[in-house]
Amino acid sequence: MYYKKISLFLCLIIVGAFFQGFGYRVKIVQAATNLNGRILLQVQSHGEAWYVNPVNSRRYYLGRPDDAFSLMRNLGLGISNRDFNSINGSSLRLAGRILIKVEDSGRAYYFDPSDLKLYYLGRPDDAYNIMRQRGLGITNLDLSKILIAAGSVQVPAAALVNPPINNSSTFVYNFKYKNLAQQISLDLSPSLYSQYANSPKEFSYQVGNEPANLREAFYGLFLKIKSGDTSLDGAIYELKAIALQNSLSSDETVDLIMAWIQFIPYDQAKLNADLQANNNPYYPYETLYLDRGVCSDKTFLAVAVLRKLGYGAAILDFPDLDHTAVGIECPVADSINSTGYCYGETTNYFPLGVIPQTISSGQAQTQANEFVNLFNPANLGKIEILQKTSGQVYQEVTATKAKVDSLKTEKDYLDSAQININNSAAALKVKEDNLNSLKTEMSNYYNNGQMSLYNNSVINYNNLVNEYNAALSAYRDQVNAYNIRLNNFNQAEKDFYQQ
Repeated sequence: MYYKKISLFLCLIIVGAFFQGFGYRVKIVQAATNLNGRILLQVQSHGEAWYVNPVNSRRYYLGRPDDAFSLMRNLGLGISNRDFNSINGSSLRLAGRILIKVEDSGRAYYFDPSDLKLYYLGRPDDAYNIMRQRGLGITNLDLSKILIAAGSVQVPAAALVNPPINNSSTFVYNFKYKNLAQQISLDLSPSLYSQYANSPKEFSYQVGNEPANLREAFYGLFLKIKSGDTSLDGAIYELKAIALQNSLSSDETVDLIMAWIQFIPYDQAKLNADLQANNNPYYPYETLYLDRGVCSDKTFLAVAVLRKLGYGAAILDFPDLDHTAVGIECPVADSINSTGYCYGETTNYFPLGVIPQTISSGQAQTQANEFVNLFNPANLGKIEILQKTSGQVYQEVTATKAKVDSLKTEKDYLDSAQININNSAAALKVKEDNLNSLKTEMSNYYNNGQMSLYNNSVINYNNLVNEYNAALSAYRDQVNAYNIRLNNFNQAEKDFYQQ
């Protein structure tokens, strides 16, 4: 989360300020329909139920009644009784949401987008039955087109379906570079995809003639390019065209290409189906064709691309975390554990060299407002470097470290400035209380006819008002200066993580 802007709410009395802060019949549907907020029943399997969250268009497995009830609560939107009572057929923005009446013991309702009616969820069994009664049947093929949410409960293997083969030859990839939207397209062949998908994914050898490093040899399988596969050349051509248009340096072109790979969606469904998904990798062509992959899949793609660009590259394995990342050749002083390779995360966007401090469900997570230990590999545990090649050396990590230092310095300043602003606000409150106290005292003098005491107090009161107004003006300047730097910091952080 970003820092929140400090706001001034000024209400003048004489002169003062107050500071405030806040067994069912189902209809088969096609995935081409807008299914946000719908309950889907997997009719070609065992009738497994899924909820498509309208917030992120991802599906969540409902599982058992307790799972479904818990999920509905976790994804629920709190709503006041007043707003709840005003819901009608025109409340389309709430269609498909689970609504929690926070002023009514947290009662939960499903606002069905198909008929725009509210259904009370009640107990776990009630909620589960309502969900299934309101469900729509969907084929495995169409269901597979909706990504499984990272927060979904464990999905049984029987409920998972193989991804469809896209019969279209043109694939479009959207991503960000320097926080600006970018896009490339590739022509990919279904038949070539099938060749890769059916290629060996196990390494075979004769007893007594095994390679010195089995994992090195195993990984090597996935870096071999088949005849007729020009996908990487096509991607590099398109990406270099963007680089040329923006006058990017060689290292900046690497950053652009890595951003493209990092923005390829993480394959949570694959991980949910097999917690050892890294042991069943995709070839780079499969990752491009399916437009998704886990850490090993995207790392193989990154290594293959970096090699074609002429950079030294390697596969960084972290067995303690069951995690894989790409290594790019860089100055030893900037490299991970002085190996000569800098860390490159592939499951989420991170600048090259930055080491994520949290990896959840196989995917690296951004820690907002945290700019310490971003180059410290201690949390990764043991490191193994495989498939090492030498080539051009990436030099930009030094600049990235300087950027992190700058962000950390600014964050420290903002933390200190926020404390000073809070202290100023407290001092203003004391001055305000003194003014109000004196005003009450003066009113008593006036009402009791003690005009001499009243007149003597007026001079003191006016002096206190002048002091208060000067302090209030200084406080406003302090807050305005803080908010300007805060806005700049928030934008710089968004740009750093491309959010």
